[in-house]
Amino acid sequence: MRIIILGDAGTGKSCLIKRYCEPSRFAGTKYMPTIGVDYGTKTITTAANDSHPPLMAKINFFDLSGDSNYTEVRNEFYTNVDGVLLTFDVTSKRSFESLRRWQEEVSEYGLFTPSAMTTVIVVGTKIDRPREVKEQEGLAFAIQNNVTYFETSAKTGEGVDDLFQYMLQELTRMQQTKAAAA
Repeated sequence: MRIIILGDAGTGKSCLIKRYCEPSRFAGTKYMPTIGVDYGTKTITTAANDSHPPLMAKINFFDLSGDSNYTEVRNEFYTNVDGVLLTFDVTSKRSFESLRRWQEEVSEYGLFTPSAMTTVIVVGTKIDRPREVKEQEGLAFAIQNNVTYFETSAKTGEGVDDLFQYMLQELTRMQQTKAAAA
């Protein structure tokens, strides 16, 4: 499965992926901007349920730089995408206002439509710090755009597992829908 993570520089995209993929090695105290693309991977096994056996999957995360100098690099990663995380920093109103621009960029590649068979989630990061953006604002944006909303703190781990557990459930559901349609 292939997931891209987008948002302005400094929103905590890399820290979010590192917290999920390698929680024991997480060290999010020093900011280092992503140059082009960063990559993370995690192998998971889903729980069995009444209608489906357990599924083992490798998830590839592509953390795309929010710097406008890397637009051409980002464009190379918009194909064969199963999931999109659109991030903003709850301590930065500017990063929240940039969600529209990110939504437009993703839409150019057909990933922000119901027919795209792509799971899109809006993620508010850094909830362990004083806010400029209220939870209700992020939720309203998500509802207006018919996507799901989560809030996380890579520093404390709050919401991170819930976010990715939901994402994996949705990706699994989408994969099963694609397989049934084939």
